[in-house]
Amino acid sequence: MQGLVIVLATAVLLAAQSVVAPCVELRGARPDWLLVVVVFGALHAPPASAVGYAWVLGLVGGLLSVERTGLLALSYALAAGLVAAVREYLFRNSALAQIVLTLAVALVVRGGWLLYRRVVDDPTTALVAGVATDVVPASLYTALWAPFIHRFLAGVARPLGFRSLTPPRARRFGSLRPRRGLS
Repeated sequence: MQGLVIVLATAVLLAAQSVVAPCVELRGARPDWLLVVVVFGALHAPPASAVGYAWVLGLVGGLLSVERTGLLALSYALAAGLVAAVREYLFRNSALAQIVLTLAVALVVRGGWLLYRRVVDDPTTALVAGVATDVVPASLYTALWAPFIHRFLAGVARPLGFRSLTPPRARRFGSLRPRRGLS
């Protein structure tokens, strides 16, 4: 049943990315809600599951886009691995942390896409102009969506398979209350 819920949620997310995201485009900057979900998953799911889900999400998202197959899958999987590696040092439920982390990951991912397009498709593209007109505005716009999407996903986390959203350190060391019988 949990797998069915995840598949349905992924289908809704992909439909929203391809149908709704163009409608909320702001001066040519379109939010990348798939990346925000990848960051959420990498913050809260086990690292291997987060990377696997990010890869699948990128693969299916790449099939629905004009990008070459595998580009989104690789970039989302690498982004999930990067976030999973640093999540122990973050306040996961802080809106500021979610914005900054999503902004940093979006800048890296979109910058990588820009370099890839420059090398493979059109080597005459101006790199600085691409960063100023595509990478930075779209990354900022995506990062501003992060707290809203994270809050929504945290509310529906249990049906999506995230059993606990408490940080791993708190679970590992147990409660801070002293045990009974110990002085």
